[in-house]
Amino acid sequence: MPAGLRTIMKSSAVTLEVATARLRARLDNSAAAKPLSSANFGSPKLANRAKAAVLVPLFEEEEGGDGLSVWLTKRSEVNVSTHKGEVSLPGGKGEEDEDCYQTAVREAREEVGIGEEHVNLIGCLPPVLSKHGLVVSPVVATLTKEAPEPRVQTPETEVVFKVPLSIFNRECDRARHRSKLYSWNTTPYTLHFFDYEDDAGQAHTIWGLTAYILIEVAEIVYGAKPYFPKHVNASKY
Repeated sequence: MPAGLRTIMKSSAVTLEVATARLRARLDNSAAAKPLSSANFGSPKLANRAKAAVLVPLFEEEEGGDGLSVWLTKRSEVNVSTHKGEVSLPGGKGEEDEDCYQTAVREAREEVGIGEEHVNLIGCLPPVLSKHGLVVSPVVATLTKEAPEPRVQTPETEVVFKVPLSIFNRECDRARHRSKLYSWNTTPYTLHFFDYEDDAGQAHTIWGLTAYILIEVAEIVYGAKPYFPKHVNASKY
């Protein structure tokens, strides 16, 4: 990573303790224990939609790192039926009688080996509707200092890598972010894309639902709106 970029990130760093306090003040802790089946935005029309949960595993880099980071995965190009090659948070569809937290932690263990004993729950963001009509509950948590580095555990996952949370809020390198206006059922919505090269030199594009969730988390953590517009002005198109 360029020295200038690292300097900008360090100068705006937020500690894990401060981030946790800010997130606890804003997120619904009780939602994590609610049955995953109840995540329907209060709309009966979504009651029968498939439900899923993802884990947002935040951790603090060691001395000389980039402050707060989050673990992400890249899905296999060949061993999955959907979202091939896409970057995502650890997670997946819920099983019968699971709550949001149980689903997110089970999937994280199965995919990258993050054990529940190393997860400190903070709370949940409101559920989000995916492009495939899946109702997804984002579960935000921190990892203990004793947590081992996540490793790929299943053929469905190609790689696991870390990303500084700050790139979803602070102007580290403008070339990393781009957005585009789309329309769904005549309703305009904005998709965000973040281009990132991991520590192994592999290039990734973080976009869609995953980008949206991390933008929301970063806005709470850093106490500021992102440097880019969250919503593209439809009148320009």
